[in-house]
Order: sequence, then structure tokens, then C-alpha cells
Amino acid sequence: MKKLILTAVIILSLALALSADVYLKTRVTTDPITAYGQTIPARELYTEQWISDDFYLNSSESLTYLLDIKKNLFCIISQTTKSYIETEFPVDLVTLLPQEMSQTAEALQQMTISARQTGEAKVIDNIRCQEYKLEMTMMMYPIEMTVWASEELPVNLKNFLEKIQPEILKLQLRVAGQAVSEIQKIKGLWIAYEVKAEMMGMEVKSRAEVVEFSKKPAPAGLYVLPPGYRKKDRLEMEDFKWF
Repeated sequence: MKKLILTAVIILSLALALSADVYLKTRVTTDPITAYGQTIPARELYTEQWISDDFYLNSSESLTYLLDIKKNLFCIISQTTKSYIETEFPVDLVTLLPQEMSQTAEALQQMTISARQTGEAKVIDNIRCQEYKLEMTMMMYPIEMTVWASEELPVNLKNFLEKIQPEILKLQLRVAGQAVSEIQKIKGLWIAYEVKAEMMGMEVKSRAEVVEFSKKPAPAGLYVLPPGYRKKDRLEMEDFKWF
């Protein structure tokens, strides 16, 4: 009887391990911003990523990306406006922008980026990362970015890194055209990054770092649309409060 119980426990443990998803929790901090005599306080928030064979979810307090890999169906979910967009993957962000942001859409197309590996390495949370420098120009404003990325991961994320992460980064960085190929020079999972931007007399500094990298079963109902959210065809201006 004890052997049967032990066998059952082992089988259950294996089943849980096989069904576990990769979970990433990232801390994002922004320094205080002073502009026109006013100061925006420093801010700290957390984002979560869940990666499985069938789904990918990237969630923050205001915006969520949900990808059904098997159906090739991608949803941008806005907690701000309690709404969502449903489209095919990969996504052309420019086509989803509000009509009022036509000039922004043009600026995104004209963004320039140059990326290079520095040869420097850094260990972050026991993961050996390579350092990359990015120099970006958007609407004539310079943006400097340092990224630490790694291919030396404790789990196999080959499919995610090759097919999903590049498209998610395009959305998050709002890049298009020539900029896409430069982003693809960064190899591996983004573990940490720092950003420094200067625009309209303001200096913006922020940084992010993965603070939890684990494998565990996803909560029930994680990969579904929130009930009661309305479906729409394009993003709205209100969605860009934190976009």
C-alpha cells in the first residue's frame, strides 16, 4: 500500500512538473521626472510573464498581452478602459493606433536604432548575461539603453526567444522598419535593462530587472479574457496613459 501511495505521489509530481509554465516577475523603477516646474514622483511597478507551450501572457497594472499560440490569436487588454483588441500574431502596432496619433505612427516608422554587443558580461540572479548598448532616436529625441540578455537559461525557451519575444519587444519598444533588425542583434532573454531619454527639456531614467524566474503551474483561468471587457478594433487615447 505504501508503495502504491509513493508511486502515485511520484506520478503526480511528474505531472505537475511537466505541466508547469515558466514564470518571470520583473521590477520596473522610474526616477523622479522634473518638467516645467513640476515633479513627477519616482515610481515602482511589477510586470509578470507566463510562458507555456500553448500560451504567452505579459501583464502589468494597466496593459496585458495575451497570445494563444495554437490559434495564432493575440489580444491587447487594457485595464484602463476595460477593453481589448483581438488580432492575428505578429501584430502591426501602427495599424492599431488611434486616428489622433497619425503623427506618432509616422514617427514610429522613422525611428532609428543601432545595437551592439559590448563584450562585457554580468551575473544577475545566478544567470550570466551579455551586455548590449542601444542608441535610439525617436522624433529627433535621443534614447540610450543598456540591455543584459542571456542564452544561458535554466529552462529551454528556444521557441519563445526565436518566435515570440522579438514580436513582443517590437510592441513594447514601438519599433518598425530598420529598427527591427537591430533589436534582433540582442541574443537571449532580456534579464535587465536601463533607459535614459531626453525630450522636451525632461530627463527620464528607468531600469528593470527580473526578480523571479521559476517554473510552476499557472493559476486557473489565467489565459482567458477578463469577463465584461468590451471588444474594439483600435486602441484609444485613454489606453496610452501607461502604454
